[in-house]
Amino acid sequence: MTATVCRQCSADAKLTRIGRVEGEDSGVRIVIEGLPALDCANGHKRFPTPEFPLEFIERVMQSDGLITAEPAVEKGFFRKHAHCPGCGKELPAEYADTSSHKAEVPLPDNGPVAVELVVPLCHCPGCQQEITLPKSTVQRGVMQAMANAFRSADIPPG
Repeated sequence: MTATVCRQCSADAKLTRIGRVEGEDSGVRIVIEGLPALDCANGHKRFPTPEFPLEFIERVMQSDGLITAEPAVEKGFFRKHAHCPGCGKELPAEYADTSSHKAEVPLPDNGPVAVELVVPLCHCPGCQQEITLPKSTVQRGVMQAMANAFRSADIPPG
């Protein structure tokens, strides 16, 4: 990618890699190393493209090996409760353990980015299967944790 101009100060901006950024939400924690960003001499950062944040989140969610435990199944109309997808037993409200996995997330034109994802984990009281939060809860947690990581790196949205 060629140098572009910073939107804030009009200085030349170059593609760089950010060392380590972290974010957390609802017990979901994400650590990203090597995040690509455009950076100017005055320290202003932005994403390589406006579509980058959403595309990156999608790539993380599709990465093999980041989430290995089965997601809980939510049951209930007004008050939802998490249940084991295997035996159907209701799960505890608090998840006592965590599951941590790392993956290299490939990016077109920018090479891979190292991502570590930590999600809450429990063992089913019925069948002892490892269960994580329901899929929709994990997805929301990942999106918000990633937004918090981007903010910690001083990368404004858009």
